[in-house]
Amino acid sequence: MTAIRWGLLAVAGAAMPAAALAANPVNFAIDDVAITGSSPEGYCTPTGRAKLATDLLAKGDLENLTPAMFVRCELRDSAKDMKYDYYLIKSPRAAMPAMARADFIAMMVKELALPAYQNGDATFGEVEKGLSDAMGTKVDLSGAIKPRGNDNVCIYLGGEVTVASAIATYPIAVGGCGTIVGGKMLFVYSYDDPAKPNSVAVQLRRARALADKLTAADGRAN
Repeated sequence: MTAIRWGLLAVAGAAMPAAALAANPVNFAIDDVAITGSSPEGYCTPTGRAKLATDLLAKGDLENLTPAMFVRCELRDSAKDMKYDYYLIKSPRAAMPAMARADFIAMMVKELALPAYQNGDATFGEVEKGLSDAMGTKVDLSGAIKPRGNDNVCIYLGGEVTVASAIATYPIAVGGCGTIVGGKMLFVYSYDDPAKPNSVAVQLRRARALADKLTAADGRAN
C-alpha cells in the first residue's frame, strides 16, 4: 500500500483571506457507497476555470481517485494558481474490500511502523511523473511525509514538501487523515503555507475535522 504518496498529486493550491461563508453540502460516491457531509466553513468545490485545473491534476494521479476537493469559496472559479489552503479527499482507484474502521487503523498502524515510513523515505517518482504529465512541465518534489500517530478515527500522515518546477518553487505543509467511511477507505488531506505557526499540526487537525463530517448516506457503520 502506498499510503504516504496518497494526496501528494495535488500539491498546487492558493491562499486568500477567509470569507464568512457557511459550510456547503458534500455528496460523492466510492464504489457503491454514497457519502455525504459538509465542507469546512468558507470552502467550496471548484467550478469553472478552477475545476478545469483541479480535474487536470486529479487525472494525473494514476493510483487514486479524487472524489472531492475544497478551495476558498472566493477562489472557486479562479484561474489563479492554488498554492495553499485547500483540501483533497482521495480514494484508491483499485477496488478495495469493505473494512471496519478499527481493522483499517490496526492494519495501517502496523504497516506505518516499518522503517521506510518512519524515516519518511517515500519515493516521489511516480507522483512527480504524474504531476509533470498533468502540468506539461517537469515537477520535482522533495521533503518527507511521515506517520503522525493515530486515534480511533484516523491514522495520520504529515510533513512538508517542496514543489519545484519551471512555473514556481515553493514549500507546502501537508496533513492527512486515513480512515474508513461506510466501509470504504479514504484519505482526507489538508494543505497550507508551512510558514504559518504549527502548520503541520494544524493541517492534521483540519483533516480530522473534515473526516468527522463524512458519513455513509445509507447510515451503514464505519
